[in-house]
Order: sequence, then structure tokens, then C-alpha cells
Amino acid sequence: MLVGAAALSTIGSALSKPHVPASQTDRLLATIDPRAFRKSVLGQTAMATDIRYEEWSGNDQEYCDWIVALASHGIDGVEEIWLDQDMAWSQTTGVTSKFNGYFSVPNIVLEGTPANAFTFASGKWNQAARLTGCAYLRMRFKVTGNGKKATSPFSSSIPSRITIIGRGAKLYDPRRDSTVPGGSGPMRWDDQSTWRYTADDGAVIGENLALQILRVVLGWRIRNPVTGEMRLAVGSGVPGRRLDMVAFQVAANLCDELVNRSAGGTEPRYHGAGVISEGDDPKQILDMLCAACCGRFRDTGGKLALVIAHNDLAVAATDDGLNEDDQIGAFTWDPDPALEATPNVVRGRYVDATSASLYQLIDYPEVRIASPDGQDRIMTLDLAVVESPSQAQRVVKQALERRQYQRSFSSTFDIRAWKYTVGDVLPFTFAPLGFKRALFRVASQELGQGGTCDMTLSVEHPVIYAWDASDAPPVLAADPIVYDKGNNPLILAIGEAANTALWSGVVDDDGKKPEDNATYGAPYDSPVAGKPAFEVLKDIQDNITSLSNLLGKNSDLTRLINEVGYIKGQSAATFAEHLETNINDGLSSVRGFLDLIASKSPDGTSAILNSELTFAGPDGTGAKSLKELYAKSDKADLDAQFLLDTLIAPDGTGLAKGMLQVKDGTTIAGINLTAGGEIAMLDFLANIVRFTDPNNGGPPITPFLYQDGVLYLDNVFAKKLTVEGVANTFDIQMDENGFSMKIPGGPIFKSGKIRQAITGEQTFNIVFPKPFPTVCLLAFPIGFINAANNLKDLFPQQQGEPTQAGFSIYTQATSGNAQSLDGITWLAIGF
Repeated sequence: MLVGAAALSTIGSALSKPHVPASQTDRLLATIDPRAFRKSVLGQTAMATDIRYEEWSGNDQEYCDWIVALASHGIDGVEEIWLDQDMAWSQTTGVTSKFNGYFSVPNIVLEGTPANAFTFASGKWNQAARLTGCAYLRMRFKVTGNGKKATSPFSSSIPSRITIIGRGAKLYDPRRDSTVPGGSGPMRWDDQSTWRYTADDGAVIGENLALQILRVVLGWRIRNPVTGEMRLAVGSGVPGRRLDMVAFQVAANLCDELVNRSAGGTEPRYHGAGVISEGDDPKQILDMLCAACCGRFRDTGGKLALVIAHNDLAVAATDDGLNEDDQIGAFTWDPDPALEATPNVVRGRYVDATSASLYQLIDYPEVRIASPDGQDRIMTLDLAVVESPSQAQRVVKQALERRQYQRSFSSTFDIRAWKYTVGDVLPFTFAPLGFKRALFRVASQELGQGGTCDMTLSVEHPVIYAWDASDAPPVLAADPIVYDKGNNPLILAIGEAANTALWSGVVDDDGKKPEDNATYGAPYDSPVAGKPAFEVLKDIQDNITSLSNLLGKNSDLTRLINEVGYIKGQSAATFAEHLETNINDGLSSVRGFLDLIASKSPDGTSAILNSELTFAGPDGTGAKSLKELYAKSDKADLDAQFLLDTLIAPDGTGLAKGMLQVKDGTTIAGINLTAGGEIAMLDFLANIVRFTDPNNGGPPITPFLYQDGVLYLDNVFAKKLTVEGVANTFDIQMDENGFSMKIPGGPIFKSGKIRQAITGEQTFNIVFPKPFPTVCLLAFPIGFINAANNLKDLFPQQQGEPTQAGFSIYTQATSGNAQSLDGITWLAIGF
């Protein structure tokens, strides 16, 4: 049940941020750890390197033998062994020339049994120590030279960076099980002897991510050689009868389908490989595997099913879906979240299986789209079992696109909604929000009172699945939410009512229906509803008058009319009429125009005022244009003004003014321009200035930022810049013991030193004079000697991980007569 709960919690895990288990990085370093957890190896990859036994033998302890556990289950084969960055052994060529005579692999056991146990050297490792059911091998290192002038490549040390590449666990495939609907073949989920890495028909199934997930859920059992009992060794151990094997068939087929690579050629859609440990959190394991294939778990009729995200939206075309008649009571519509919750950049790592990295996690090229406000919001998505860069691009692009559509609708629905299950696609028509067969996917369901269905729906869009067949398409911004007022219930009802008022549909049930094409006029005193027609007209006029009086009593509307509807104590219409007349006051002519629009809404008031004025006379000519928009709400008063003012005197001199100003309460943004014979003035009332490239488009850049009396410049290229007055923005602090330097917008470097005679193995605790604000990433201790001396071979090591406050150094001796140093110098990097 615990495993089932963990699985269900990974719904949508392809969009989450899966952690990288320690087993995926620890496998690259051979260690002796008697408390190491059991490991599973999936796919063709670097296997576990847990040293279970070490023995030295021969003259002067010249041989070292390791028993290395590769997996706690049977595997399909071992292909290569690399020591540091050099291949030392391969299945086809054996030991390479560099290590010939100094390295060998005497024993490789793909699955330990009493029959393949062996004994070597002192006999301490013998038939009783056989790692039953596990895969392991024996490596032998010779640390002395094979001649007087020969030197062993292991004379100084045996490398701990060991990469053992092989084919991992055998998998069960329900497509090859004739007892599963749609399946055909001898495989059975409860018979591990039928499981394969390469199927009997020659198809390699060991790297299929859907089948690897099924393998983790089913688990692997080891038979006790004495009692014959099968015991769960690794995995969850969920019985096959509790799994929807047909859903796993569909998922496996989707993973195996070939897709195009932008670099050329094709590859399976979702294949993966990696090492997982019984010490890892089961949910982290399932999240990691599901993220690599855009997978999620569903509960289908009480059985666990795996679903691979793909474009299945076509099924909604023939579905009648749900509508407002199915929705009960209140609802919650969550449109696009805040910008802070919507990333526009995704970064992370995948496994580079080439010889350049040998299964280390490296960065894949980041994927980004333009940010609406120019500020990047980054999502980290590590793909610890993906070994293909193009597959990594397909996964992260889909994840980023999905984040652009974080829209959901939650409400209670009637029992008809139960025909859908979690994960199903449905069309939803909902007039209050303008939805007309909008595509949604069922995100969650709960049983409500009276058998109702409490359901959350998430928005779907075909663009999310643009990478089903290729890694090439770019990520796009989400379509805007558009309200179609034509779907308003009132408008729809009016339209329906109009269809019922057709003359041909009027029934003459009492013989008084007028004839077709009859005259529709009537005399002044014709009876209408028991009254003469003129009285009916009078009643209509009285109702209009009453309505006008009622609107006039509204204080907000009255205040608005008084504020913007009157100019100098007279109505706007009267003032405009006066402006349109000629005035004999020294001006030859005046022409004015005034346009006023005022309205009131439930949440505030607004007004638009346009004014044009021109005049000419003996003192000069002038023109003025004013446009103003005013709006008021409960939260703020908004005022936007645009003014152009020109005056030309008879002598040709002039004055020109221009203003664009926007006010929000006490905040003002605008530009004032003035030119009148004196020095012209350009005045910016703004904190931030942004520029957009008119040729190439793209997001705007912000080269100027004014804040707290300081003008900040960014993205500025200067051909000539005077150094005088430019402040040193590097924060550097130095003394006789070291320094601390902070790079603007970058990391912090700290350095220090210890100068004393160090004559043995001991620990030094370094405390930074000032802690790192966020994290210390790296710390480097370096040995110091006053002069060349071949006896001072004590070397410092970093002991444990560094903290914000400091780190520890441990001095290690290589031999008994070389235990001294004259000091230590250290460097730390962080943020």
C-alpha cells in the first residue's frame, strides 16, 4: 500500500522537479562500505561498484583482489571496465595494452548460485561466500613492476574512479504475455525465468522506460538455495494482479516508437538507464523514471496504470463532454498564475554516456522563451536516467510548455461526470466563462455528497505535445484567454427566443390572427391592451422620464458629470458652442472642438476628454491639443494626459511644449519636452527605461535603471569611457592572512593560509572571517613548503562538505618518513 501511494503521488511527475538519487552518482566511485544498500541496474549503463571484499596477497603484498557487487539481481552481461579515463578491459578484446600484466578480471558472475561460486588466494573467499542471486565480479591489480625497470600503473594507488559498463536487469514485458489481453508469448509476471533483456524474438527491451518502471513496481525475488523460498530483494513487490498490464502495454509501445532527431536519424521515444538503491526514497525513484518519459500513474478500476503523456486529444472530438447543466453550485477558475510561478527557462542535467564523461551528469542546452517582463524565471529539471541529449530536449520542452498552461477549473458535477476517470480528456462547454468545447483533462476526482463528483480539470492544448515525434519544435507562449461574449447565457437565450417569434409559427387558436401581410399601422386612438394608443405612448414617455430621474440621483454619476461635464461653470456643450464662434477681443479667429465621453461602471468611474483649440491674431498664432483619460476604482485613481502646445510670435520666435504623463495615485511616469529659444529640455519622469529592437524584435532590454538616487547602466556598450568617477564595484578585503573578493553579480572568493610546522596527520578547522551569505560550493586546501624538499610529502585533503561558515582539512601521510609540511593555503568559492 505504501508503494502504491507513492506511485499515485507521481501523477504529473514529468512536470515536477525530480531529485537525483545518490546511487546515480556514487556508482562511479568504487568504495568499501559494508552498510551499502542493495542496488538495481536498469538498461545498458555504468553499474554499481560496491567493493564487498578486498584481499592483498603475493610477495610484498603485490596483488590486490576486489570482489565488486554490480547489482542485487541477475544481469545480462558486462561489456567494458574503465579505470579513470582509460579503458582497461572489454568483453571483446580483453585487457588493453596499457594494463596488460597488471590488471585482470578472473571471474564474472551474472547471477550468483552455489554452482558458480569460487575460491581464491587465502581461501577466505570461498564457496560459502557466493552473493546468491547477485551479479558480481573479481578484479585483480598488480601494484609492483614486472621487471627491474618496469613500473606498475597502480604503483602509487589503485584508482577509485571505476566505470563498469554492462547490460542490467531482465524485464517482464506484458506485450509478450499471452495471458494478458493483446499480448502474445511465454513471459509471465510471476515467473522470473521468462523475463529477458533481449526478447526471444531479438528485440532489445531492457532499455524501455515503461518496462523498467514496471520492473521496479513488480520487484525482483531471490531464491533461498536451502529452503527454496523466494524472497523480495529489490523493488516494490506489488503483485501483477494489482497492475493494469494493458496500460503498460500501451506505454511500452509509446516508448519504443521511433522519433526524429534534429541532428539527424531516429531514436526510440523514451529509453533510459541507471542505478537505483533500496536506500533511495521510493517516490524519488518513481519520479525520476516517470520524468524521463513524461509518465504518470493512474488508478484504473483499483489497478495501477502507467500513462505516457502524448497527444490523445483527438478522442474528445466524438465525446459529448460536459456543460453548465452538469456543473453544480459554485466553481473556481484558476487562470494563468502569477509570473513568479511561470518559468520561462528550464535548465538541468542528463547523463553523458560517451567516453568524454563516462556517465557523469552534465548540463543539457537550456530551453527558454521570452519573459513577459524581461525577467527570467528558471525551472531546474534533472533527468538522471536519460542518456540521449535529444530525448532530454523533448522532455524538458514538453515540461516547459506544460508550465505555460497552468490553468484549472474546480467544481462539483452531477453523477454524469463519473463516466470520466483521472487522466481522461473531455470537452467542456461553460457559458459563464465563454468555454465552448474547451479541452480539459481530469486532474482529480473525489466522491461528493449524494453521489456527486468533486472534480478538478486542467487545461489541455495540442502544442504541449509538439515533441511527440521530434526534438526540433520550439516552445511557445500560452494562447491568451479569450472570453466569447456570444456564449453568454442571456445572449443565447435571446437568440433562442427569436426563433420562436416567427410569423409562420404563430397559432390561430381563436380565429383572430391577422391575415398575412396585413397593415401593421394603427389610428391614433386605436385600442392597445385596453387603452387608446396615445395613452400607451404617454406611459412609455413617463417611464423614460422616471428612469432618467433615477439615474440623475446617483451621486457618483452626478459628481462625474459635475467634474468633467462642466467647464468654467457652464455645460461642455455650451462651452464648445462658444468656442466655435468668432470672438472680437483682439484675435482674428478662434476655432475650438470639445469631445466628452463619461460613463459609470459598478467598480468605479471613468471619463475621456478630447480638446482641440486654434487661434490667430496680431500677437501671434497658437494651437493646443489636450487628450485626457480619467478612471477611478476602489484601489487607485488613474489619469493619463497628452498635451501639445505651440505658440509662434510675429517675429518668428516660438514656444513648443509636449507632455505625455500617466499618474497612478502619487506615482508619475511621463516625458516633458520644452523648446522656446532657450536651451531645450527633455525631462523623463520614470524609474526604468526600456528599449525594443525595431528590426529583430524580442524582449525589451533595460539599459537604465534609476533607484535610490543612483543611475544603473546595464547592457551598455561604450567605445570610449573615462575612468574618472567610475567607482570600483568589486568588494575586496585583504589582510596578511588572505583575502575575500565579491564579484558583482557573481561568486565570492575567499582565501587564507596556515603557516606553521605540520608534522603528522591531524585536522584543521577553517572558520571563514565572514560566512558566505548563501552557500560555499567548493573548498581547496593546498600544501605549502618553504623550499624544495623531497621528504615533505604530507598532503592536505578536504574533510567533509564545506558549510557557509567554514570547512575542515585533514593532512594525510603517504609514508612513515614523510609526515611534514610548512603550512597550508586554502581557497573557497561560494555565493
